[in-house]
Amino acid sequence: MSIVPSRMAIIVAIVLKDLREFSRDRLWMILTPISLIFMIVIFLILPDTVSETITLGVYPSYLAESFSMLINHEAGEFQGLEIIGFADENQLADAVLDDSGEISIGIALPVDFTESILSGSGGSVSIYVTESIPQEMRRALSSGVREIAYAVQAVYAGRSPLSTLPVVLPHLQVRILGEDMVGRQVPLRYRIRPILVIMILLIEALALAGLVSVEIEHRTATALLVTPARTGDFLTAKCITGTILAVSQAFLFLLATGGFLFDWLIVSVLILLGAGMASAVGMLSGTSGRDFMGTLFYGTIFIIPLMIPALSIMFPGRPSVIIRLLPSYGLTEAMSGVLGEGRGLRFAAPHILTTLLWDIILLGSAFFLLRRRVESL
Repeated sequence: MSIVPSRMAIIVAIVLKDLREFSRDRLWMILTPISLIFMIVIFLILPDTVSETITLGVYPSYLAESFSMLINHEAGEFQGLEIIGFADENQLADAVLDDSGEISIGIALPVDFTESILSGSGGSVSIYVTESIPQEMRRALSSGVREIAYAVQAVYAGRSPLSTLPVVLPHLQVRILGEDMVGRQVPLRYRIRPILVIMILLIEALALAGLVSVEIEHRTATALLVTPARTGDFLTAKCITGTILAVSQAFLFLLATGGFLFDWLIVSVLILLGAGMASAVGMLSGTSGRDFMGTLFYGTIFIIPLMIPALSIMFPGRPSVIIRLLPSYGLTEAMSGVLGEGRGLRFAAPHILTTLLWDIILLGSAFFLLRRRVESL
């Protein structure tokens, strides 16, 4: 009496065979740990702080305290601006030109600035900026110095600095559209972490593509179908293998970089969805390529568009419609929000659903094409 193994046992056996074949591939056994270490090193060398303060240099130095009092007058503690006094105008100019960027803008006023303003005699005022400051900002700085002069006159006359305005506003309120990110800017290290995670997932897609290509080229898939294994078992095993390879690398990276300090459940779901997308890309690439170079070529064609939404994180502004239509956009947005900004399920849920839909489409396409290729051998 023969015992027919269950479908699950067959799938597990194929997955174990795939993992053994992967472990024997010297190329990927070298590239995989090297790429993982490389990603971790990139993460660690990036800055983990963000300076949200604009430093203003003022000459002469005794006016720095007056400027601070003037700015904070009737407004409480003014955040985002630090004023440093300089005893020499040349030192101020050198500080602005310094590559360290410690001083963003410099203002050199007459030594007798207060007396000249109060007497109406005027004086020479110099504003030091680098060549990267746009013309609009330079005009705004000139207008700001003029308003400061008016405000100084009002303060010494015992009036509010707001009384120097040509009109009196009954109520002025700053309305922030969206979430106020003052004091919560994301450092470059954590802003680039979602990009590195997606890169790790897609690199493992190439490993799966190579495995599928070899099995098709050596007709191992045909030999498997002679056994009780079915085509569906073969396809399912390949998807599981790709998911294991991608998830293991992404999890190791997040463990090394503290990614699971956020909501680990959402992060795990995103990793699984990303691994499913990477598995689909790997199977599509392996089905299309005839040899190693062909598989690498098709894998690159699939991977480059999927990397575009991740790279767009580095640029300000809303991505274009074309980028938002790419399959990896929802995954990128969710990972950026959760890993970079610490957002929760309410933010990630729509992107999770979108990514799940794309996974179904891509995996369905990969299963269909790979089934046809295997059955045609």
